[in-house]
Amino acid sequence: MATSTTARSAARAQREQQILEQARAAPMAPRWIFTLQGWDAYVHEMVQRPDIANSAPLGTPVTSDDPRLRYHGHMRLVPNPAFDAALLKAHRLLLANRNRREGLMDRVIDGPPGTGKTFLLRAIGRDFQQSIEELHNDRIPVVHITAPQDADNLLNWVWEIAEFLGLTPAPLTEDDVRQPRRMPDLSQPVRHVLERRWTQLLLVDGLQRIHPDQLAPVLHYFDFLREQLGITTIFCGTGAREILRSARVKTDNLHAAQQALSLRAPLITGPDGKEHKVLPQADPSQLPVTWLDPIPLYSGDQDTWPTILRGFEENLCLHQLSPHALVGEATYLHARTGGYLKLLSQLICQAAMTAIEEGTEDITKDLLEDIDIGG
Repeated sequence: MATSTTARSAARAQREQQILEQARAAPMAPRWIFTLQGWDAYVHEMVQRPDIANSAPLGTPVTSDDPRLRYHGHMRLVPNPAFDAALLKAHRLLLANRNRREGLMDRVIDGPPGTGKTFLLRAIGRDFQQSIEELHNDRIPVVHITAPQDADNLLNWVWEIAEFLGLTPAPLTEDDVRQPRRMPDLSQPVRHVLERRWTQLLLVDGLQRIHPDQLAPVLHYFDFLREQLGITTIFCGTGAREILRSARVKTDNLHAAQQALSLRAPLITGPDGKEHKVLPQADPSQLPVTWLDPIPLYSGDQDTWPTILRGFEENLCLHQLSPHALVGEATYLHARTGGYLKLLSQLICQAAMTAIEEGTEDITKDLLEDIDIGG
């Protein structure tokens, strides 16, 4: 038993490391990611830390396309317990779903703005597509869309998927561009491509822009993708859990279903001698949720916030970076950013680029204080 447990722990650690390494290799060149070509470029592009020995010598003026400037302008994934756990849970869900014909489950990523939800959503998609491409090179494993502006029209959601797949008819002339666009129903072409190209994962971002009343009419379309085509959907956005829950209650009339369940519930006699109905505690309408919160800073903690700062330090590529330049300012950096990854990444990336442009090649507290990130 001990040997089995050890082997299982080692296998889990190895898989966690593999997922993390794939997610850390986030692409650097910004591209339109809601198209098949842009998404594939995102999945396959690997970011390598520039070799400082091959960079412009210290004191040499740099141009705006300097490799180190471009490198520091991008957020790379650093060791983060919340991200590591979320990537592994998504891997388990997708592994279970792709071997099922029924009972598939979707997932939600929720949390305050600026905590890295979109980054996590795309890291999950990257990892899954790379795992599929190890076995198959003729599939479209992942589709990535954002919530449309007119979200209560099903055709607009289908259009977003069709645009990703390259199925939307492009305007032929300038006059066509100026004309109000009539949106055809592309449901059948979309279904054909999704089915023939074995799509298994749909990433939906921007759910915070959607009201539950807008989402309710289209929820059954996502149900169709899951039940008929085996496609798992991961919804992402601030408040996404409650938006989906409210839409589901409205769409499926869950209140009536719960009342009917209450009427059929068995009775038991409690310690007080009275009869009580036994109602199930689990709620299948509630999707599993990955919560991303601001990263805390605990007194004496060396495993959470300091670990993330050390990860950023290891990624920096500066000629004269002082030892513990970021970890030594852990309290200050947390006060500036509140533990929000978006603010922390912007602060460090802008400071690094400023250090390169100004020739100081180091990140100091004075430099950090000169960087404006709002908040």
